[in-house]
Amino acid sequence: MELLSIILVSISLSMDAFSLSLAYGTLDFSRMMCKKLSLTVGIFHFFMPLLGMLVKYFLVLHLSITFHFVTFFIYIYLGIMLLLELKEERQISLLTSFSEILLFSLAVSIDSFTVGIALENFTLLAPLSFAIFSCFFTFLGLKLGKKMYHLFGKFAIILGSLFFFLLAILHL
Repeated sequence: MELLSIILVSISLSMDAFSLSLAYGTLDFSRMMCKKLSLTVGIFHFFMPLLGMLVKYFLVLHLSITFHFVTFFIYIYLGIMLLLELKEERQISLLTSFSEILLFSLAVSIDSFTVGIALENFTLLAPLSFAIFSCFFTFLGLKLGKKMYHLFGKFAIILGSLFFFLLAILHL
């Protein structure tokens, strides 16, 4: 995979993380939480394609695996949890546990697993690029989402939740 292709795929893979981070940014996380979440997403985007490469070479070279339904249910769960936050009148409680951060990171990086299966040559350049871009776009999305929340209030949370449901439908 040449460098330009790696960069374009990296940006494409980062768009899930960016768009979901916009929604979560409306919860007004602390700077430390934004860093933790961004780094975790980056780490997942590094290891998921490596795992995909391993699966391809050792287990399922000729088997087609689709994760659309898994991703669909993860997005539905995240959308419901965001709406529950609105109902409970609490601003910051979603994604505060380690398992919630891991679930978010898995949801936005599962597509990089599939890309790992599709990669022709084993190289660390692609997963490293995926990690850097996804970490950056996650942080950017969280910051922009925070600004949206301050401008639009609870309406931004509702829009973020609707965005999760839209993503779920698109992953069917």
